[in-house]
Order: sequence, then structure tokens, then C-alpha cells
Amino acid sequence: MAGERSIKTLIKLEKTRLDEKQRALGRLLRFEKSLKNRKILLANQFIEEEKVAKIDQVAALTFGAYVDWNINENKRVDKALAETKSEIRVMRIDIRESFREIKTLEIVLENRRKRARMEQERKDNAFLDEVGLNLYRRRQEEDREENGETEDE
Repeated sequence: MAGERSIKTLIKLEKTRLDEKQRALGRLLRFEKSLKNRKILLANQFIEEEKVAKIDQVAALTFGAYVDWNINENKRVDKALAETKSEIRVMRIDIRESFREIKTLEIVLENRRKRARMEQERKDNAFLDEVGLNLYRRRQEEDREENGETEDE
């Protein structure tokens, strides 16, 4: 059936797209994790730099510049994290839509198969009914001939 083949092709294509989306989501989730790890690293570095600045006067002189850099770096990471979370939300919605599309296509395919089976069963039954009717007529005719009856009577 040509329609069945085209639906199977669409299902396969959508599953391929879904796989690509899932891989992209995996990359986004790994990137989000690395950004979160970067935030932890920045916080730990800040604590270490602060300890050194309290002990060493030379380090204390450059601590202000470090604080500015740390604040800017945290803002940059926060912005990237927010963008990544937004992309993750969009990707998850897109993946859910792909699952729905695949399910819809699978239902359409199954419905077409059911209709085709029902149509074939209808044709088979009509054929068998015709065969049965022809056998019945033949027997009736044979019975009439055996009894010496003709159709004119």
C-alpha cells in the first residue's frame, strides 16, 4: 500500500529528528552542568583569593580587581545559564511535540491497516457469499432437473 509506505517513511523521518533533538538536549544538559560547575569553581576561587588577600598585602592590592572580574564572570555564567535553561525548556517542548507527532502517525497507520483488513474481509465475505449463492442456485437447478421440473412450470 503506497499510503502505508509514505506514513512509515514519515514515522522514520520523525524518529530520526527526535533522536537528533534528544542528542541536542543531552548536549544542552551537559553544558548546563558545566556552567553550574563553573559557578561552584568561581565561588571556591573567591574564598581562596579572599583568604590569600587577608594574609598577603600584595594580594590585597589586586583583590579589588579580582572581585570585579569575579562579579563579571559570575554575571556572564548566570546569563549563559539562563539562556541554556531557556533552550532546554524549548527543546523539551519540541521533543514532546515530536513524540506526539510520531504517536499520531502510528495511529493513522494502524487505522489504515484496520480499514484495509476490514475492506479485504468485506471483499472476501462478498466473494464467499457469491460462491455460496451460486452453489445454492446450482443445487436448486439440479434438484429441479432430478425432479423433472423445468423453469417454465
